[in-house]
Amino acid sequence: MKLPLSVLVVVHTAEREVLLLERAARPGFWQSVTGSLERPDEPYEAAAARELREETGIEVAAGKLRRWDVAYTFEIYAQWRHRFAPGVSHNTERLFSLELARRAPVAIAPQEHTAFAWLPWREAARKCFSWSNRDAILMIGAGLLAAGCATGDGRLAAHLESGPPAVLECAQWYRALDAEIDAAGVRDAQHTRVPGFPHLRVDRTLASLKSRAAESQLGLRAFGEHLAELDLESRHHETRNLLALNENARTLMLKRARDCSRLLRDADLVSSGAREALLAAAQVPDDYSSAQRFLGLYSLTKFAFASGVRRWEKQTLAAFEREADEPTNRVRYSPPSAQPLPRNAIAGLLGRATFDPLGHPGLSAREMDRLAVAYAPSFEIEIRGDHDRFGWLRWRRASGVPEVDAAEPTVYTHAAYTRYRDQVLLQLVYTVWFPERPRRGAVDLGAGRLDGLVWRVTLAPDGEPVVYDSIHACGCFHLFFPTERARLRPAPDSLDEWAFVPQSLPRVGEGERPVVTIASGTHAIERVAVVRGGDSVVRYATRPYDELRSLPRAGGAHASIFGPDALIAGTERAERFFYWPTGIASAGAMRQWGRHATALVGRRQFDDADLLERRFELDL
Repeated sequence: MKLPLSVLVVVHTAEREVLLLERAARPGFWQSVTGSLERPDEPYEAAAARELREETGIEVAAGKLRRWDVAYTFEIYAQWRHRFAPGVSHNTERLFSLELARRAPVAIAPQEHTAFAWLPWREAARKCFSWSNRDAILMIGAGLLAAGCATGDGRLAAHLESGPPAVLECAQWYRALDAEIDAAGVRDAQHTRVPGFPHLRVDRTLASLKSRAAESQLGLRAFGEHLAELDLESRHHETRNLLALNENARTLMLKRARDCSRLLRDADLVSSGAREALLAAAQVPDDYSSAQRFLGLYSLTKFAFASGVRRWEKQTLAAFEREADEPTNRVRYSPPSAQPLPRNAIAGLLGRATFDPLGHPGLSAREMDRLAVAYAPSFEIEIRGDHDRFGWLRWRRASGVPEVDAAEPTVYTHAAYTRYRDQVLLQLVYTVWFPERPRRGAVDLGAGRLDGLVWRVTLAPDGEPVVYDSIHACGCFHLFFPTERARLRPAPDSLDEWAFVPQSLPRVGEGERPVVTIASGTHAIERVAVVRGGDSVVRYATRPYDELRSLPRAGGAHASIFGPDALIAGTERAERFFYWPTGIASAGAMRQWGRHATALVGRRQFDDADLLERRFELDL
């Protein structure tokens, strides 16, 4: 009987060429050297040396054998279980590598293999049929790459590079996974990778909490845990979008990510140098290109852009001041019906922030769903064609742009956070997708496929809305709708866009909701009212925004609607050729949450942690 204990030996050269063998029993299936222990007490190193000799004719003495602190456990295929003792269903495989100075002669065992090949490490990983073999090659290749060149995005923080073997191997495994994700073009751009810390990602709100985190060991640990949660959330989507992974391999990969994340987070807290390096690295750059602005003579062209912004503001104010049209072509969509959630219960949920060392509220998915419905707006939309009918997004076969299925009106929801003085405030975000912004006239720079409208509410700790604001999913047309609990601060004396308020709202009481009126074609907001109770029998459904980061495709595959650059390919607008001097990449294109630059003049992100604090005096 075979033992459910085995070795995997990756043979490679100093130039990162990897030896693969083609299995005799399964033509087209390539692998590294592998084999089972002959007896329970056989040392793994001896088993690795024996299998190398038997399968390739290469002796361990010809190179440098390394045992990695990595073990893969996987289910044994049913057709092979008769080789093992009754009841054995899983095998544990230990990883080794043998580094050679150069390619060595290979003498394969014809009963086991029919051919061999030396391949570059990434190509070898793609050729392997086994997920664990592919994972091992990527990790070893990334480690060799780092040893040869410690520059660029792949550089590890010093305490990880010089850490214990288990720490270094986990860090190199992360880098290997990142290399595979980047090579496949499935990097998720919603949260920012932390340079040198491959197990962490950060958003603007968390980055703004660094000084609070630095006050205590407990704060630093909570900071690391929040950043690790963002990374695991991102890898959940990235690994689902990797075509090479089956569900079992993905599950095991995510388990390893969780295990390695804990190990590396502990290493981040070991020394003051490690802690300081983490806090310094946890930054989120804005989405403006200074080089683009320099080349576009922004210091001069900004005056023209500022004039255009003021003209748009004037036109928008005029639209808000006009009498409302008769609602002959308007359809009002209300949120899903649900059991009312009392404000005191909501205040209790938000009050949990006091138990977090950073003051960061924590919500479960179920709580988020209930809050999203409780504060959801109604949308009153002027419908003059299919381009005004919103719905859920899906991939169609051979389509490069996601399409809107308006058979079920759908709004995508998620939570966000902002800072106000020493408090972290919850925000609820609602995104509506229309099939297109149709062309108006012979020249319309803003026309194009897909058009998204984003509506956001910021809650006081007692659960009452204090500010609403909105953009289109390109980051354009940022509007603020403060309630009586928010007072606009004076704008600084500059051309920079500040806070455009076309309408203020009364205090929104319990059981009340805003009704957002949306124009046909442009999908511009024209006014906001406040209503109480059910206001329409036509209802929309809600879905988590995170679904968009990994939508099903034909054949069981998944793909994000957003590219690694955070843009939705195929939604480019002609305006990008005119607005590029603002420094915004592909101005007018639809883009992912966390990547919305909202000012043509100045620098402003929709998710800036101090966006409201700088512009409004809030009565909390």
